[in-house]
Amino acid sequence: MPEVRAECFNPTLLYAFNHVLDSESSLKYHSHDFTEIKVILSGNFTYTIDDVDYEVGKGSIIIMRPGVKHLKKIPAGVQIEEFNYALGDFQIKNLPPNFMIETDAEHIYTMPLFQPDIFKCINETLSEQEKNEPYCDLVIKASILKLTSLLYRGMNANRDKSDKARLNITTSEKTNIVNTILQYLSQNYMKPISLYRLAHNMYLSPVYISKIFKEETGESPINHLIRIRLTKANELLNSGNIPIKTVARNVGYEDAYYFSKLYKKYYGIPPSAEKRINSRVIS
Repeated sequence: MPEVRAECFNPTLLYAFNHVLDSESSLKYHSHDFTEIKVILSGNFTYTIDDVDYEVGKGSIIIMRPGVKHLKKIPAGVQIEEFNYALGDFQIKNLPPNFMIETDAEHIYTMPLFQPDIFKCINETLSEQEKNEPYCDLVIKASILKLTSLLYRGMNANRDKSDKARLNITTSEKTNIVNTILQYLSQNYMKPISLYRLAHNMYLSPVYISKIFKEETGESPINHLIRIRLTKANELLNSGNIPIKTVARNVGYEDAYYFSKLYKKYYGIPPSAEKRINSRVIS
């Protein structure tokens, strides 16, 4: 874990607020030059982080490093509530400026043991904002720093658990884990899949399963999933006059624009051009 000490960790609290959103809210794919933390208070939806989809719900904690692009995807008819705060103007030893966690750390956390205290800090912050009494800014910052400390404790507890799991997993068991993931992705590529869900189902850390998968296959689980989906999409585009939206849905992408962008990045041409080439060959 990062070496964080009271005498040298005094970040600027850039903002702290509660946010209620639904599928009609105006949302954009964006990034920041500071660390942003989000605690989901209600609702289940998808967070796209650096082109990877993560399923989140009440109790999920998202830590956005500087420069990480992200976007909420809220299903129709669903309302979500999240607490957001951001920290800037700080430097932790061995990390880039304004980085609260390592550059390769996971984005999504669940900390059930610490959840009551985390929610208590959030309620204290919101209460102070509402009352707006003298020195409330000091009380709010104190609550946020306490909340941040709890997040570090939770991450450390998760890491200790993952380290113990690593010590107990043999080479053959690692191979079995990777084979299980390969089979699951091959059979379920058309369904919503995230690294977080894979890890949760196997009771392992997302970072750890990504590491052993890459050691065995040379690529991350999500990149392997993308390759499966785009290969299947290519087969569909070359098998007949299927609408691009339908192809996208059939391989696991509800957003046809996002699918087209991935397809072009992988094959060098957009799916619309693939269809035109295929139609000329057929005629």
